[in-house]
Amino acid sequence: MEKTKFKTRFKYAKLSAFAVLAAAMFLLGLSAGRVYASSYSNFNDYYVSLNGGLAETSPSGLSSKSGGTYNITLGKNFNMNHIIVGGGLLLGYADNGSYSYSGVSASLHSMYYGIFLKGGYDYHNFMPFVKLGYIDYAFVGTASTGTQCFDIEGDTECDNAQYVSSMSSEGGLLYGAGVEYLFNPSWGLTAQYFGGSLSGSDKVNNFTIGIDYNF
Repeated sequence: MEKTKFKTRFKYAKLSAFAVLAAAMFLLGLSAGRVYASSYSNFNDYYVSLNGGLAETSPSGLSSKSGGTYNITLGKNFNMNHIIVGGGLLLGYADNGSYSYSGVSASLHSMYYGIFLKGGYDYHNFMPFVKLGYIDYAFVGTASTGTQCFDIEGDTECDNAQYVSSMSSEGGLLYGAGVEYLFNPSWGLTAQYFGGSLSGSDKVNNFTIGIDYNF
């Protein structure tokens, strides 16, 4: 019971830390970016973004778990009289927590990729946006015994293997929303949420902050 309470408190502490960091970075960007607010055409470039934050995984029939996630995003924005239309690709890694099945515990992690369309509004150097697309996760379970492993559905899949690179792959709808802020014509930050509704009723939720470079 105490261990469960500790994990719950730790989870909310991470979410609180994420919110505080997002607010601090936004305020820093607000003060640093004012001089650029009306001096150039915003959000009309190719960009690359490095993102990190919290991933929450909710497998069908199992409890939700959380861990870290990191991704790189490449994309292009078009500014049409303050209406932003764009799209991009992302590639990332996530720690999806630990699970137990038939007396075996395993750490679940994943590689994922996605493609999306994005729409937003340019308000000086500040842009709220939404995104919609497709995302695919390749899940891998590493067992504590070193002799068994299982996929996100909890089914035993292999013997005498610590690591299996293609155990479970699931794709589905990507959706998200966030805000982007430009410090100057080249550099900015993004705070966002994006989720995935995968096959088999599995769900993933991600909360990230990223540093953007526009070129």
